Amino acid sequence: MKTHKYFKLAAISMVIAIALGAMGAHYLKETLGLPSDKLDSWKTGVLYQVIHSLSIFIVILLATTFKIDKVGAVINLFFIGMLLFSGSIYLLTLNYIWQIDALKFLGPITPIGGLLFISGWVLLFFRLKK
Repeated sequence: MKTHKYFKLAAISMVIAIALGAMGAHYLKETLGLPSDKLDSWKTGVLYQVIHSLSIFIVILLATTFKIDKVGAVINLFFIGMLLFSGSIYLLTLNYIWQIDALKFLGPITPIGGLLFISGWVLLFFRLKK
């Protein structure tokens, strides 16, 4: 497993999540005056990105401490889930301002990201079972 690479990706993901959380709290709310339902969606995207970035750190530590094999797929599911789930929420929220019709296709992408999160957790369950 490429732990160093995964640690770096998780750290960058946390940086992005914290920056986007601050952007939501200040710029989107105070400067652009987004409605509360749009800000709530943004916060959900940030929350799930933070949770799964931290989860990647934990999975790596579990894998190295307890010699659990094949957790790379779990980590990849979490990363792709973050891109699809959180990424689509961010773009859909910003599209409230942009009004780009082409971005409306992202609505069905969000639950696919959620399914990838769930799949990652189920796969981790089976990887931990020995």
